[in-house]
Amino acid sequence: MANPTGKTDKQTPGVYRRRIGDALVTTINDGFLDINFELLRGAGIEDFQGLMRSAFRDGPPRLTVNAFVIQTDRNTILVDSGGGSTTVYSMGRLPENLHAAGFKPDDFDTVLVTHIHPDHTSGLLDTEGKPAFPRAEVILHEDEIAFWSDKSLRDGRSAAATPYLDSADRVLEAYRERFRPSQGGTVAAGVTQLPLPGHTPGHCGYRLDSAGETLVMWGDTVHVPEIQIPRPEVTSEYDISERLAAENRFKIFDYVAKERHLVTGGHLHLPGFAHVIPNGRGYQLVPEAWMVVI
Repeated sequence: MANPTGKTDKQTPGVYRRRIGDALVTTINDGFLDINFELLRGAGIEDFQGLMRSAFRDGPPRLTVNAFVIQTDRNTILVDSGGGSTTVYSMGRLPENLHAAGFKPDDFDTVLVTHIHPDHTSGLLDTEGKPAFPRAEVILHEDEIAFWSDKSLRDGRSAAATPYLDSADRVLEAYRERFRPSQGGTVAAGVTQLPLPGHTPGHCGYRLDSAGETLVMWGDTVHVPEIQIPRPEVTSEYDISERLAAENRFKIFDYVAKERHLVTGGHLHLPGFAHVIPNGRGYQLVPEAWMVVI
């Protein structure tokens, strides 16, 4: 029987499209994950709580998890893939939202990976652990492949890496013959890989240039925008090198602010497009207004 009140607890599909020059970029939401303030470094919990309250967000951070589709006249590219069905938390919505956006798994010829953490790559696998995107070549930085392929990490020497070794192994095994290692620079027509190591050794962003317009996709440069944009020195226990992660966060913020580039990232809240401007000792995120017409 239909619900006479029209009430529902289900959100509309997490899909948002924006043109960058001649390219079309679609944000595809995969869900979210919640973290504790204790995972953050560089300030006290009261400071973190205050920053969240100033953004009208009470309680611990809820991280949006997004992937992206880039459509050009040459390629259909997926950037990251969300958490898939192999992780806990509230992710795994990529398949239904890709379907809602009109995409099928075999539409994709390329996957660009920012880094191998499970909330960005476990969606590359289907429920049986097999490749979910059967035609796609997978591009990621060679340092990322080398780091997560190092079996000596099993000795526990990297506390930030240890929880993710099994998920990394599954992705590496499933796609090993289809990886194209990169060293930065052009990785597809109009797309440049931007090495931003620190969060992981091969962590990267990507810059899309088309018809005079630019979008910088900065990966996990930011986990908690309410905190790490005004306070770029704040790191997390997820970072393999907290020092380098903070250095590259300042670097990319300075770059996009000076160039006035549009940005997006896997953990920016929907619809996920914004600009960054200097603000005191830190920066401010200026979210873009929702575009009714693509």
